[in-house]
Amino acid sequence: MGARSLRTLTVIANIKHFAMLTKLNTYFWYLYEYMKHGDFLSVYASVNYLIFKKSHKKDRIIQTSVGKFFCRKNTNDFQFANFRYEWGVKNFILNHINEYSVFIDSGSCIGEYSILLSKYNIRCIAFEPLAKNYEVLVKNLQLNNLTDKVMTIHAALGNENKPVRFKFNHINTGASCIDPENRSDSLPVELRTFDLLLTEFNIGKDEHILFKLDVEGMEAEALQGSANFIRQYPNITYILEEKFTGKTLIQSILDQFGAFEYGMVDKLNMYARKV
Repeated sequence: MGARSLRTLTVIANIKHFAMLTKLNTYFWYLYEYMKHGDFLSVYASVNYLIFKKSHKKDRIIQTSVGKFFCRKNTNDFQFANFRYEWGVKNFILNHINEYSVFIDSGSCIGEYSILLSKYNIRCIAFEPLAKNYEVLVKNLQLNNLTDKVMTIHAALGNENKPVRFKFNHINTGASCIDPENRSDSLPVELRTFDLLLTEFNIGKDEHILFKLDVEGMEAEALQGSANFIRQYPNITYILEEKFTGKTLIQSILDQFGAFEYGMVDKLNMYARKV
């Protein structure tokens, strides 16, 4: 075996070792957060979900560093509620928390981001298209006394205004997405453009807006339906999950509507800041 092959194998081994350490670090902080609040059932549920893709068998309410959350049985709601869930995204937001006055969360699921950012006196607007998730979102806002501080919209963002159907993932409730085949066993959802709803939000042009767009592959359509908003508002920062849509397409759409700087938040999410 040549020197170049040995170097290649060494690099691969180092990458795998780093990935394993990163996973172990993530698991440690998840465990720490659950143990901090004496939530041993979530520890068990985490192991069960990791190995068997199953969860706890009864509905329950848990306390986390973010707040109180209603967690549905046989789902991974308990994972979303953990302060360390999507830590790369949360860390990015918290490092810039004083820069924002409005937070918009498209694909909010159980509402953990809006509940977290409300603690920093940031006005929050949460979009959730699926009725089953929307009910839990509202329940969690009630549990945290935030119903008057977070505006909720029961709709999905896209580039059209029409009814569609979504495939619902009954375990990983945040991974549901549009059903291109429009099958009868999928769930009805209202699709809306952000531009259509914009006047309802009373957002001033001088506001500094953080817009989290995690819509399971519909990022391009959601941005196209926000064209007027993006053109008119000078202080916008997007956080976008790009694994389905891709950075290239996202950047090409945003560049049509304004000048942006781009970077990575973590390995799954990018940011786009209007300049």
